[in-house]
Amino acid sequence: MKRLLATGLCLMALAARAATGLDAAPAPGPALPIAVPAFESFTLPNGLRVVLAPRRGVPLVTGQLLVLAGREAEPADRAGLAGMVVALLSKGARRGGTDVDAATLARQAEALGGTLDGAAGWRSSSTGMTVTTPRLGAMLALLADVNRAPLLAADELDRARAQSLDGLRVAMDAPGSVAELVARRAWWGSSAYGRSATPASLQRLVIADVKAFHATHWRPDRAVLVLAGDVDTASARPLAEAAFGGWARPAADAATDAPPSRGSPAAPQLPPVVWLDMPGSGQSAVIVSAPALPQGDPQARVAEVAHTLLGGGYSARLNQVIRIERGLSYGAFGGAEGHPAGGVWSGQAQTKHPSAAEVAGLMREAALRIAREPAPAAELEARKAALIGGFANRLQTTGGLASLVASQIAQGRDPAELAQRVDQIRAVTPEQVRDHAARWWKPENLRVTVAGDWAAAGDAVKALGDAVLRLPKVQLDLDQVGLQRR
Repeated sequence: MKRLLATGLCLMALAARAATGLDAAPAPGPALPIAVPAFESFTLPNGLRVVLAPRRGVPLVTGQLLVLAGREAEPADRAGLAGMVVALLSKGARRGGTDVDAATLARQAEALGGTLDGAAGWRSSSTGMTVTTPRLGAMLALLADVNRAPLLAADELDRARAQSLDGLRVAMDAPGSVAELVARRAWWGSSAYGRSATPASLQRLVIADVKAFHATHWRPDRAVLVLAGDVDTASARPLAEAAFGGWARPAADAATDAPPSRGSPAAPQLPPVVWLDMPGSGQSAVIVSAPALPQGDPQARVAEVAHTLLGGGYSARLNQVIRIERGLSYGAFGGAEGHPAGGVWSGQAQTKHPSAAEVAGLMREAALRIAREPAPAAELEARKAALIGGFANRLQTTGGLASLVASQIAQGRDPAELAQRVDQIRAVTPEQVRDHAARWWKPENLRVTVAGDWAAAGDAVKALGDAVLRLPKVQLDLDQVGLQRR
């Protein structure tokens, strides 16, 4: 009886809510303004540029020190060197006339309420952390010491190398990770952008390499300090001068132009379809690559919308046709990277071995369809809204704001351009997206990389065509352009 009474009451409540329209979704409100801060900047006498992104209201500041050199500046046989240098910055430094080890540095960062993070990317290497406003001066002093006077000890290099080698061993057993490495090399060929850290390149590193890379590229006139949050020029200038003013600029001018081989465009030296045979792997990873705009191209927003339409999220076309409609993967997504010499877009998914060729075909067709016909206006508006929403979310935190500014600087662009991004995205038309796809996503330009069990795929691999390079994993050598051991 009690159960029946409870059920009846629930039904009555649901009926009352339906009658009053409480279950109806609320109508969307007007678009909220997206505030991009007015950036400020100044330069110290030693050449260090300081860029501020003020964000009042919360007493937090994120600081990032960018050195304008990264993976592209590594010697050809020393892939992974830039990342190793950044890793060692936090493993010991000279502070206040005393050598401070890694554990002490970590405790000092924690005492400021944050952690010291670092990364080596393309054209920039960075270290940074987030603290409350009263601790900004102490944070800048820590950033200055680890960048200006790192210990760069040989035993720390050995430990960092061992950790990296362990990570590579795990990655080389994962089809998705291996496919990404092979696809990069297959696309870029001998260009610097085709290189990745390998066990062989990491084993070649000695502490002299680390110190030479640091001595060459860590200089104030090739560095930028980004501060985002509760900060302005009046408060930041004396703190920046106190922390970084004593960083002497070398007498020799900084080299700003990389050798041609480090900025060369894609030079594929492999067939358009490569299958890395991984017997016993649980799934196949599939990557389809296509040309993308070079860094700084004025059509960047059109390309960004096109990439989002194709592979930028759950509702994008790749995921729609591969996961939602056919259930061939848990997710299919895409993204692009741009360099001065060119760019590449890549879509990827993991699937059953017999489905790998089908997934590759669906990815190709999804890109070619965008090139044939304009996207429906409603679909494009939804994807643009997702793109704008993601941008707005990054602006809400000091860390996200700092990363946006740092990205602009690493690309050689003015951070003030961020204020135009939303309007530029909204202005993109279906016809512009179609024309962009027709220019860049031509059938002959699309390349396929699969990492998975060839035998388990069976006759399905025939759908990839006859010109397939089957490369057994035991023969894989990422230090060679052709990927096979000599």
